[in-house]
Amino acid sequence: MKEGIQPDQLSRIFNGATQNALTRTANRLGNEFTTQITANNWSWKGSDYVTHRKNGSKVTEPRDIVDLGNLRKSQNRLQVNKFAIKWTWEVDYSALVHEGASLKKGGEYPSRPWTKTAEDEVKPLEYFADILRRELDG
Repeated sequence: MKEGIQPDQLSRIFNGATQNALTRTANRLGNEFTTQITANNWSWKGSDYVTHRKNGSKVTEPRDIVDLGNLRKSQNRLQVNKFAIKWTWEVDYSALVHEGASLKKGGEYPSRPWTKTAEDEVKPLEYFADILRRELDG
């Protein structure tokens, strides 16, 4: 009688554990992207500067990066292949908000790199490795 994992089972077990770890990591990271967009931790021209948003609110700093919510709602997650997931934000200004820019008339549009802060918070490689290790350890 055979005991333990047999060689023909190894690939199936590893692939299942990897998929579970990837899905759980992607779920956590996707949620954190949304959290960072909504968080009041982004600077903008100093605390005495007031912006009147399209949604009617007035904000200073720190602030979130939500006005009408279109950026946050546009988050799209795509599983590229068995081992890769890609996020996009399908509004034409997402790169401007994330990377910032110098304006033609002078001044700066500050960067608000919500993906970087989300990755710093989640630490997706460590999180993935921990889940995978627990999956494989049983």
